[in-house]
Amino acid sequence: MRKRLLLVALLAAAVLALGLAGCGSGDTVDHESQKDVEGLPAWADEADVTARARDAIDLFVAGNYDGLTALFGEPVPAASDFEKTARAAQDIGEFESYGDVSFAHYDRGADGVAAIVVQLAHCENDDLVYSVGIAEDGKLVGFRIS
Repeated sequence: MRKRLLLVALLAAAVLALGLAGCGSGDTVDHESQKDVEGLPAWADEADVTARARDAIDLFVAGNYDGLTALFGEPVPAASDFEKTARAAQDIGEFESYGDVSFAHYDRGADGVAAIVVQLAHCENDDLVYSVGIAEDGKLVGFRIS
């Protein structure tokens, strides 16, 4: 139960972070707020988006940050950002196995609906939670670790 609550809390945080990343500056009075919804969007296949998220996580774990950035649509993050994140997570230890996975999605407005895969990863010293945002075209739109 504790893990489920942790995953729900992390999912909410990930959805919020991905939603905020898509927000531009300026007046938002006339814009609809994003709708964050548990579960996948209609276009997404659970097995497919899970595999895509795990491919991205595997690249991160292997230290292939250029390969990870190649999976993104515009804007493409800097590989050095992933390198910094990996250094910060070194105390967690080596990746051991995947755990539970959960899903959400959010409306990115004119850019469509993105699927969010929240993947638990068991490591040597603790667990990590990866939140991977995936657009309908298969490109990544977000990658967070907590």
